Amino acid sequence: MKHFRWFEPAAVLALSLPLLISGIAVAQSSQPGVKVPPVTKVAASREAPKAEAKAAPWALPEAVLKEMNFDAGSVSRGDIIKHDFPVENKGKGVLEITHVQPSCGCTVTQWDHTIQPGKSGVITASVNTAAFTGPIYKTISVSTNDPKMSNFQLTIKADVKTVLQVSPSENAQFGLVFTGQKEERDFTITSNDGEPFTITSVQSQDPNLQYSIESAKDHKSATFKVMLPADHPAGPIMGRFTLTTTHPKVPILNINVFGTIREPLMVIPQEVVYYGLNKSYVDEHPDDASLNKVITIAYDQNPDLEITKVSSSLPNLETSVETLQPKQRYSIKLHLKPPVKLGDFKGTVTIETNKKTITVPVRGKIF
Repeated sequence: MKHFRWFEPAAVLALSLPLLISGIAVAQSSQPGVKVPPVTKVAASREAPKAEAKAAPWALPEAVLKEMNFDAGSVSRGDIIKHDFPVENKGKGVLEITHVQPSCGCTVTQWDHTIQPGKSGVITASVNTAAFTGPIYKTISVSTNDPKMSNFQLTIKADVKTVLQVSPSENAQFGLVFTGQKEERDFTITSNDGEPFTITSVQSQDPNLQYSIESAKDHKSATFKVMLPADHPAGPIMGRFTLTTTHPKVPILNINVFGTIREPLMVIPQEVVYYGLNKSYVDEHPDDASLNKVITIAYDQNPDLEITKVSSSLPNLETSVETLQPKQRYSIKLHLKPPVKLGDFKGTVTIETNKKTITVPVRGKIF
């Protein structure tokens, strides 16, 4: 049985109408004197619809800032400068503030990440002036999804005034100091606004450093003295003093001293090492350079160093002394003399001076 496919009446009419019209037109055109009715209206109904007006462009945001530069004027050191930069969205799309980057770690920012059309938001910036003196200029880089304001900068400037002035500086150097030496550094603290103050407490990062405080009679200045004692251990000096004051604008004041302490008598190297030596080669080449080592002794204070004796605990390690700079710098020459024994060896070189006796470890391996 044949299968028939049924069509909706409307569909059949739509398909047959053009053929019917064409047939009528042909038939009438074949009859002389018969006018062919215009078919433009019917044909027009078959034409593609005219393109509608172009769609409106995407709804874009529009960032508007009435202020991009803020001058805080004169501020006291230690003050926190906080300012809001208003941002208005005059566009039709949602404004996204995608990135806000301060120029330095002293500046902290908060901001509204999205701003609806017709609404306003803020970018808040805070600058800590504790580490600055004089004019400062800080920038904040901002990125948004507004094509016309995709990247721009905000600025904050100020003139930071020091209320409690430390002279010659808040940071001082002891430099290189030899063990047994004493050093002092004085700091003068002055109230620039004339406000009397008192130092009520001091905390020190280095308990071996000593200090004293002497206030002026009018309490508008004070002398802070830092003393390095002769028995301070060798090593780096990292002295950070935190002073608590009664000045209303400067409750905390920091003063720092740095330096290095070491022995004036230097020994280089601190250990002598003969890395793997071949026994056959050493025995056949007794004057090879690999068998020689040098220890340098130097005294960096008064030129009065004397080496009285040098000895080795290893029987086949010869020693000799060469003067590089009289009473100040010497070279101790070592020579490993064949024959040598297989295996590891350890020993010491003892250098006796008029300052102290120095012991340098010696080790190596023969294979």
